Amino acid sequence: MARRTRIVAGAIALALVGAVFHAGCSGSPGGAGPDRRSVVLYSVTDRETAQELIDRFEEETGIHVEAKFDTEAAKAVGLVQAIRQEKANPRCDVLWGGGAFFHAMLADDGCLAPAPGDLVRAHGGAPRDAQGRWLGFAAAYRVLIVNTDVFGTEERPDSIRDLVEPRYKGRVGIANPLFGGMAAHVAALFQALGPDEARRWLAGLKANDVALCGGMADVTKRVASGELWFGITSSIDAHVAVDDGKPVAVVVPDQGPGEIGCMEGFSAAALVAGGPHPEEAERLLRFLMSSRTEEILAAGPAQTVGLLPESVARDVRPSWLPRGIRAMDVDWEEAARGYSEATKAVKEILLGR
Repeated sequence: MARRTRIVAGAIALALVGAVFHAGCSGSPGGAGPDRRSVVLYSVTDRETAQELIDRFEEETGIHVEAKFDTEAAKAVGLVQAIRQEKANPRCDVLWGGGAFFHAMLADDGCLAPAPGDLVRAHGGAPRDAQGRWLGFAAAYRVLIVNTDVFGTEERPDSIRDLVEPRYKGRVGIANPLFGGMAAHVAALFQALGPDEARRWLAGLKANDVALCGGMADVTKRVASGELWFGITSSIDAHVAVDDGKPVAVVVPDQGPGEIGCMEGFSAAALVAGGPHPEEAERLLRFLMSSRTEEILAAGPAQTVGLLPESVARDVRPSWLPRGIRAMDVDWEEAARGYSEATKAVKEILLGR
């Protein structure tokens, strides 16, 4: 099962949105009940990762969480579109997961409300919207997953540019870049590299017969089986394969001098403007924006790195992830504005549409 927080947004058919809402609600027993306070959470974060925190919040506050999760295929697109379509009559109180990319788009659409000022100030240097309309925490990374039966320690690819090397033709994979974290990754590359270089990279992927997989967990699975030699995945999924004893290794890409750095993804949370339960929504947002939450995420399936000030001071991270990872410099608001251009390029260059 995929274990990660991921990011994407953009226009999508209404039928997909409808399918998402059959994905289900929180498994907490008993339901909200007529006299029980409640809060509606739309969670891009996987159920397996989110449920422990949902259960803790309910136990500590007595507030029932009505949680809706995206489908594996949609991965954020459905819930983001739902918030847009519900703007005139919001049903959701808090959006959790999906990273800055989704949240920046929703903020620009007027769908998100600013967080309380004291919470924004306490957020320190962690990533956030300039107006406090979304707050970032719990970082994960886009890494290379490499089959160790194919590559020795000194031979392993160490850059996303290696995916376009002709010697690896037909043996590399990425998640479908119209969905999930890979869509955000491509949009970030358009912003960080510039459109021309990003287009050349997409053309190189096409020429190299890159496999477009069903998600980052699928990339990991196909590399572990030997079908593919390496590909881009999340640090979360990569760790699952390593922990399961698969013949794979994790490579943090593009760390050398002059290279662009590793793509850093992180979870994000936001209050939905006009949500039906504002007091309960603020309680949930404060609960999520805590070092304790980051500790739970670091130790659990998410395997994320703490970004909040107290977490940074105590170096909250999974022990297997190296310190000092240099992240790609991304202006997420600019990347969100360039999403349409990036998506058009993916369709034209990579998918031939």
